[in-house]
Amino acid sequence: MTNYWVFIVKDHIHMGKIIPAREVLANRVSNRFWSLNSKAANLKKLQKGDRVLFYVTELSEKGFMGRGALAGPAHPMTEEQRFHIIGSPSISFDYVVDFEEMEMWPFMITLDQLKDRMPLLLGRKLPARIFRGSIRRITERDYEVVMKVYEKLSQRHQP
Repeated sequence: MTNYWVFIVKDHIHMGKIIPAREVLANRVSNRFWSLNSKAANLKKLQKGDRVLFYVTELSEKGFMGRGALAGPAHPMTEEQRFHIIGSPSISFDYVVDFEEMEMWPFMITLDQLKDRMPLLLGRKLPARIFRGSIRRITERDYEVVMKVYEKLSQRHQP
């Protein structure tokens, strides 16, 4: 059975400077893994083939900016993977999950664009609060709604 998740990435701090969450996401996509705290909720439930949406939370904007499919369960971080980690909080994480496919979108899908369609958001006064933490389980329907909005918007963004 395929599970559906939202992986949340926040702004990081490195040597006193803010690394925007979208840059952290770009780094993770280029290296095809996601660093996690071994105490993260749902860590042990992650499985090969699970579908993931990436949710970026920055000071100025919040929204979905990519998707992926897991290559397997979470495992302890290797030294090679640790080499690619920049900034806090990720430098203190000790587990990772690898991706068989992973992409970052060239634009963000905000919660305002989804609030009337995504079951998880319906009737919530402060929907952004749902995406606190690092991993959030969602339904297949929630996943499909975001993907349909992405497909529709990506047609508009074609050169």
